[in-house]
Amino acid sequence: MNSARPRPERSEGRRSPTTIQILMFVTALGGIAMAFLAAVALGGLGFIAAFDGDEFNALTGLWTMAGALAVAVALAPAAYWSGRAVFGVPPPQPSRPSGLWLVPILGYPGCLALGWLAHVRGAAPLVLGPLGLIGTASLSVVLVAWLVRRLGPPITPLRAWGHFTIGLTAMPLTAMVLEFAVLLPLLLIVGVWLLTSPEGLVWTSALQQTAADPDLALQSAGEFFQSPFVLIGLYGYVGLAIPVIEELIKTMAVWPYLRRGLPAAEAFLGGALGGAGYALFEALFLTQPGEAWIVTTIARIGATALHVFTAALTSYGLMQAFRRKRYAVAVGTFLAAMAMHGMWNLAAVTIGISSVPITASSPPPLAGFGGAAVLLLIALAAASALGLVLIWGRLARSEAERD
Repeated sequence: MNSARPRPERSEGRRSPTTIQILMFVTALGGIAMAFLAAVALGGLGFIAAFDGDEFNALTGLWTMAGALAVAVALAPAAYWSGRAVFGVPPPQPSRPSGLWLVPILGYPGCLALGWLAHVRGAAPLVLGPLGLIGTASLSVVLVAWLVRRLGPPITPLRAWGHFTIGLTAMPLTAMVLEFAVLLPLLLIVGVWLLTSPEGLVWTSALQQTAADPDLALQSAGEFFQSPFVLIGLYGYVGLAIPVIEELIKTMAVWPYLRRGLPAAEAFLGGALGGAGYALFEALFLTQPGEAWIVTTIARIGATALHVFTAALTSYGLMQAFRRKRYAVAVGTFLAAMAMHGMWNLAAVTIGISSVPITASSPPPLAGFGGAAVLLLIALAAASALGLVLIWGRLARSEAERD
């Protein structure tokens, strides 16, 4: 990266905050307040369920309460740095993070052990479960975010936490609204199919008969996912609709800088940090209590790397389209990110379906594809991590050659 390039944020003598800084300050404070309110409400529901002896709902409430509190804590640095700018304190020089950020990461095995004790051994799950969740979700994101900041060009803490805050707040909320808007008509189509088609009426009757028996309901679910109509709808939604929506939304990390532009490496870094915020939100709230928690949690590291890499790709491509009119680059990076995200989702769903038995004597649907799906997840995680490591130098050299 050419260090002589003028940077928009280097305005140490200017005391008047920009619109972006004010919006960041308001967003961070508002997000902290909303997260605390959500934590109180969810924690209250969890404690009520615990007193009633409903351990599942109690654990769900306390898990989501812990996630909301973690979001509030993660937004605190953004509130601090943007608050300094709003109140006229000059920002520090662009820099890279200290290696001291790696010290807390040493606690990851301990947090994983807490989750294992809670979900596998059943030791105080209402206490150790949320602690394991916060620790493993947060520390894995810290590791990936630290890595991309060390590899990428130096930027100010205000810029870094701004990108991250967009990923933690605006991205997931917007994605959920759009995904629900797409899911709703799909559910209506499935409902019409269940109520009008001969095959659908058979399934409706079967589901009604097994609703009171968990074992029969699980068996019916396995049989239900053998229907080509259901599989096409499910795979189309998770493998196409969700990746398109989320990869478009994840470019939000660099939207505030589209008019004035960012160098290629900085756009890549901004998208990566936004993807890290998105990955943290997803890890905190896509919980899965039970014995599968360990496997799911470790797999989240790969999902974090994927989110960070694909967000970096699409943000870089979008900035190239706005800054240099390289529209083919924007389309190509988006298609690559969407393909990687879609394959990840398809593999994850295939693993889930292949683990649902139909009967004790017959294999679950897609049983033969479960192993291949696991290998695909590993390959995508490795490709994402490798891409994050290798692309920085190429972007910096390319930018220097153009200058």
